[in-house]
Amino acid sequence: MGAGPLKGGGKRALCLLWVASLLILSGCWDRKELNEIALIRAIGIDRTEDGQVEVTLLQAIPQRAEDAGGGEKTGGTQRVLSARSINIPEAKAKLQQKLGREIFTGHQEVVVFGERMARTGIREALDYMARQPQVRLDAVVFVSDSPKEIFTTIPLAEITASESLYKLARVEGYTEITVMRVLREVTGDAKSTVIPVVKKTGKKSLSLDGVAVFRGERMVDHLDRKSKEGLMWIRNEYTTGTVNTRIKGEKGYVAMKVDRTKTELIPKLKGKKPHMTIRMTSENVLTYNGTDMDLYFPSNMDRITREMEKQLRHRLRWTVERLQKDRADAFGFAEVFHRKYPKEWARMKKDWNQRVFPRMDVDVQVFVKIRWPGMTDS
Repeated sequence: MGAGPLKGGGKRALCLLWVASLLILSGCWDRKELNEIALIRAIGIDRTEDGQVEVTLLQAIPQRAEDAGGGEKTGGTQRVLSARSINIPEAKAKLQQKLGREIFTGHQEVVVFGERMARTGIREALDYMARQPQVRLDAVVFVSDSPKEIFTTIPLAEITASESLYKLARVEGYTEITVMRVLREVTGDAKSTVIPVVKKTGKKSLSLDGVAVFRGERMVDHLDRKSKEGLMWIRNEYTTGTVNTRIKGEKGYVAMKVDRTKTELIPKLKGKKPHMTIRMTSENVLTYNGTDMDLYFPSNMDRITREMEKQLRHRLRWTVERLQKDRADAFGFAEVFHRKYPKEWARMKKDWNQRVFPRMDVDVQVFVKIRWPGMTDS
């Protein structure tokens, strides 16, 4: 028997259910249409010579549907605006007036600190970003001479400068250096961090130029590309590198690509004095042999291996001594000691960067394995 028509009570119940569903399914009441917002992909923060804060925004310009098929783009793909004021909120308010649309940073992927801001301190900028729910804390961070100059440089084959910056970070393994990580490290045990440096190298080209070293909120050093490799290896963060060396008694050079590394930090207390052992193992690929050595002979491979270990030890040792001079524990030694010696850490932490870390004895051990010597015997 089929279901009959609803009686009066059933109709009332159905009506109440319909009304209740309208209350629950309220919809996206706070949704913003694309033509109502300014889509920000990158933020630059710098300090001017007179002490003001300069905020620069990179706004992505959505491509029109009729241009999406590969035709000529009209109106450009990005817009860069800057404003100066006594602090970041005031500068942002000025930018809001210029834009005429609501600033939306939900798709922001890059933050660039100007070097003047980095040298005087980034605490204000980090504090501001940490308090803004719309700002993405997983945005990749850079330092540059001028954020505005970086944002207005669009490399060939790229749509926006922010896209180019993110790709550079991905290639170099810097995508983990985010706003959140920088904030965590400058307020952590070591109170030190590193941020990649980006520079303009041509009319339409950008490149990375090592890393900026921070002690607390201030940039205290700039390591070039070769120097930063040792730092990143000690931090146990992936970075490739090439080591060139001469073999005693041989003419010409041997070159090797450092392909895989694993670093262990081993803390010890000798009496009350802290000591750190850096133990790095490296799998390398021989990329060039400019000598007359026959690589089929194990003894020759051993000679190359020992010399490469010596070169890597020297590079790591040099990096340690430089950061000890900077009084900036960007390696994270503090966290390692804190975990293993929590009671002793309470005594050391107050003077860690000022006295303990700079005077610490550090032993560097390197073990190299040549995974691929090449297809030829020379």
